[in-house]
Amino acid sequence: MWFTTLALAADPEVDWIAATAGQAARDQGVDAFASMAPEAASRAALMGACPSLLLTVECSRDTSSLSVRYDLRPSFTVAGGNLSPDNQSGDTEAGLLSPRLGLRGAVYAGPFVARVTGAGGIDAIEDIDGAYVIPEAWAGVDTGGGWLGFGRQDRWLGPGRHGTMALSNNAVAPWMVNGGGDGRLPGAASKAGRFGGELGVGWLGEPRGDVKNPGLLLMDLRYMPVPSVEIGATRLSIFGGEDRPDVDIGQLIVPSEPHVYDDPDLVLPDQDELANIHLRVNLPLRKWIGGPVHHVEGWWEYGGEDMIMRDAGSFEYPALAGVGNIYGGEVSLRPVVLTAEYSRLMDDYFRWYVGHRVYHEGFQQDGRVMGHFGGPDSETMWAQVAYWGEGWRARLWGDWVHRVGVVEARNDRLFTFPTEEVSYRGGLAGDLLWNGGWYTLSYEVASVTGRDFVPGNDAVEHRVVAGLAVGPSILSN
Repeated sequence: MWFTTLALAADPEVDWIAATAGQAARDQGVDAFASMAPEAASRAALMGACPSLLLTVECSRDTSSLSVRYDLRPSFTVAGGNLSPDNQSGDTEAGLLSPRLGLRGAVYAGPFVARVTGAGGIDAIEDIDGAYVIPEAWAGVDTGGGWLGFGRQDRWLGPGRHGTMALSNNAVAPWMVNGGGDGRLPGAASKAGRFGGELGVGWLGEPRGDVKNPGLLLMDLRYMPVPSVEIGATRLSIFGGEDRPDVDIGQLIVPSEPHVYDDPDLVLPDQDELANIHLRVNLPLRKWIGGPVHHVEGWWEYGGEDMIMRDAGSFEYPALAGVGNIYGGEVSLRPVVLTAEYSRLMDDYFRWYVGHRVYHEGFQQDGRVMGHFGGPDSETMWAQVAYWGEGWRARLWGDWVHRVGVVEARNDRLFTFPTEEVSYRGGLAGDLLWNGGWYTLSYEVASVTGRDFVPGNDAVEHRVVAGLAVGPSILSN
């Protein structure tokens, strides 16, 4: 479950508050979608499952009252080492020493919301450079059942725990107008289940080497026939941009002709497509039948980085091409929770995220993939053991990342570099809620061979992080 939390963005397992909310919701089988917009009503459904550390101004506000409430939460982290992190809003911590001073501010007045989260600091040794990141700057209306606003927001679309296909916080978030809703139908129709959806239109404003400021379309649909089963579908489309022809609105909405042919000068409208569906099943066994197992959860994301038309007799229908998969599962034997995930975003011809004939930098911001951190032509495995105490948590995790370097795609074949990049990473992390603050300390190490697909470019990399975030309600009203 996704929450806007104390610290700067991270994946749902690194962010302890998000992980706490998710564990409580899965243990109790809460009727709530995974990882929708921060404004989704699923957040309200989580309130009954949240421990006291989450009962903040944000969670308890009254949308019917125009009285102004605010929430300010400063944070400080310092990272040291030569290992660059993933899923951190595009902040690569380029120096050997990278301190960050952050602040999350939010103002609420009835249904009106404004939130900003940012951090600034330096990347030092050998050179000293300034660094900043703004994971969230959003303002709009949030009624509890629906929302509409403008800004940028770190997102995590999908049930993946270590990575997700369509949109994650691995890169700088795009600017977007977005709106949606989440809830049940009224009356007797409520038995049909919970429905959710979101539509967003924005642009990719970070520097690019193909087309400047292309547009971005987001469509996300969710359905829970019962609280234990979630089905979702997400689509991203890149279109338009500076010096590009006018957009074909019909094709943008329904891409019945996903490929453009006989256009060597790139003068015809075109768009880059990415879509996926997902299935998540959560069984709160302890709630249902008792016993030592609190919950068992499994998830699957199935997607395509391109779209093709297939024949079905007298008509054609769109189908996904360049197929990728993410599989994951979790078993909670509180206080121990075991989680594992595998991803494969690799195809014999279609390349994930990049390689479109017009938008060849694809679904990237400032050179970082907006979806799964593994990136194009990758395969990953990850496993974690977490121990949950009263007000604290310890995690031991490891992953394997395999990347293939593609030179070009020609005549239905991919030509690759002979050297592949492979890394083995491991980490130990602890979180503690004490005396009004959230303290974090972690260490990770990686053994990398063939970095950037260069033979002999091998290294052992390290990263140590210590952080403090001010807890809920200290600077709130």
